[in-house]
Amino acid sequence: MPITRPPSPEPSAGARILLVDDDPSITQLIVDMLGLDGYVVDTAPNGMAALAKIGSRRYSLILTDLHMPEMDGAALYRELVHRGTHPRGKIIFLTGTAGTSEAHRLVQETGLPVLRKPFNVVELLGLVRKVLDAA
Repeated sequence: MPITRPPSPEPSAGARILLVDDDPSITQLIVDMLGLDGYVVDTAPNGMAALAKIGSRRYSLILTDLHMPEMDGAALYRELVHRGTHPRGKIIFLTGTAGTSEAHRLVQETGLPVLRKPFNVVELLGLVRKVLDAA
């Protein structure tokens, strides 16, 4: 069944998004939804692979899962801040768990947006647009 959604305004021109998630089905779903809305999406299965991509390309936004092998979303965020290679406010955390882990505490401390799985297309696209449009 095709994904249906209400008509939406044009996405930010030239917005390239990096999606960092180790779940292939979630990754494909998000790539499809963002692609339908006109975004260009690259993917990485963990934070280490994301850092390699960030080293060679600039991204308008990073969506990263909090819990992944090798390097999770919290560690990726900390490394990006340390390197100064990505604007701090242009990150959205993804999580399928509610919790009190160190990663969840980091999310609370940073005030960055969180998209909780399962999510719907309206939530995803609305949050992506909001973060991209923020100064």
